[in-house]
Amino acid sequence: MNIHVLTYNIHHWQGTDDRTDVARVTEVIRETKADLVALNEVYHPASLPDLSAPPLKAMAQALGMEFTFGPALPQASLAGKPAPYGNALLSRYPILAYATHRLTTPAGHEPRSLLEARVLLPTGKALTLYITHLDHRSEGARWEQAGDLLLWTGRDRGRLHLLLGDFNALSPDAYQGEGWGRAVGEALAEPGRWAEEPRVIPRLMRAGYVDAFAAVGQGAGETYSTAKPLVRIDYCFVSGAGREAVRSCQRWDAGVACLASDHFPVLTTLDL
Repeated sequence: MNIHVLTYNIHHWQGTDDRTDVARVTEVIRETKADLVALNEVYHPASLPDLSAPPLKAMAQALGMEFTFGPALPQASLAGKPAPYGNALLSRYPILAYATHRLTTPAGHEPRSLLEARVLLPTGKALTLYITHLDHRSEGARWEQAGDLLLWTGRDRGRLHLLLGDFNALSPDAYQGEGWGRAVGEALAEPGRWAEEPRVIPRLMRAGYVDAFAAVGQGAGETYSTAKPLVRIDYCFVSGAGREAVRSCQRWDAGVACLASDHFPVLTTLDL
């Protein structure tokens, strides 16, 4: 059966028009018809004036999904009110178990984490998803965090699993040298962000992961930013055991996706 998997940095529901709009993000997800949704930059539990439930819970209810959340920052702020901040999963299928693993955080950098969740598919099989959001400032920090997450995902090395999220890292197939990386960063008003040689994505490839978009992607792949899409930093990785299950992968840029967040989501279809 086909399973539709979405990875989406929702920029804490704040769109490119600076408006916080949970319903708009929910609309984007609904239009993709995704069964499993990995989310980055989520506050939970949190409150907004126009919602009777925390935004993550309100999204899950509107979509008819279950949810789980894994904090990276134990306390941040949404609309001036304190709330944990991190990664989340929306699932059309039962969530059997979940855990949050902390990743290495260099001094002066924002804490990062890995959300692990196991879901029960309609086929009766269990599928594990790992969801993360790596450091946005340094390839060296991302390299350390990738090493941490591989220790956790390594337990599932022989089984099909997914690794999803905003890796803030460039793939060499889209990288043309340090000058190009610097130019892209400057064009996005983020100088230095991608000036280092990309090492993180190759490390994941050597660990046996398949980059779904690189394997079967269709159309433009750049996911950041929606205002000026120049880099592909949001990924769906499939473990080697699921290499033959990948059917399609695309950047979802239809409807209000260009407004709902500063990232485009990535939709992958797997035959499981």
